[in-house]
Amino acid sequence: MGHITFDRDGWKLIYASLLTGVLAFFLLFVSRATHEATSVFRFSDNLTTRIGRQLEQIRERDGMDWLYIENTGTKGIKILIPSQVGAQPFFNSASDEINPNFYPYLAQLVSLINETDLPLLETMYREQIARIESYGYHIDTDIRIEGHSDQQSIRTQRFSDNWDLSTARAYQVMQYLQNRLPVPEDYFSIAGYGSFHPLHDVKKWDENRRVEIYIKVNMTNRRHRIS
Repeated sequence: MGHITFDRDGWKLIYASLLTGVLAFFLLFVSRATHEATSVFRFSDNLTTRIGRQLEQIRERDGMDWLYIENTGTKGIKILIPSQVGAQPFFNSASDEINPNFYPYLAQLVSLINETDLPLLETMYREQIARIESYGYHIDTDIRIEGHSDQQSIRTQRFSDNWDLSTARAYQVMQYLQNRLPVPEDYFSIAGYGSFHPLHDVKKWDENRRVEIYIKVNMTNRRHRIS
């Protein structure tokens, strides 16, 4: 009858292999969890960048050279509507009424934004947004409209100063967009800067009668947001 021999150190090899497997699994788990958390926290910035690229591609495709688009980083995607396109002024001096001949350009802008992910953001990214909310955060989308005026001081029955005028211009554009873009009204906010943020030269009055739009997807702490 043969003899069965046992390797007294064999269990050590088995234990070491098992320990190595457990450690590898743990490291993989930590790595995936870290990657997922990083992806969650970069979601808003990545989506803002994606919308900016879409805007630039569509503008180039449709030959909308009159429109200036830039990713500013901290403020989001900047869309600059100039004071004049060709011979058509955006606003007349001292007025917040949009020149009727300028409406076709604003219609192009609406069409441009509608082709991006922005109008369907909450539907297209439902799963990602739900995951972000599970971490205790909230996604806020901001369409901030900033009005500007020239340096010529104004004081009329309608406008007390240039800040009033520039804010009114931003409001007019906001109303136009709200009535035509299928996005929630709480996306929008306005600001007026008077003549204090000139485009290039404060003395060039015409070019400073403009409106700038900033689009940004933000991730906020839900507790901070509620408070």
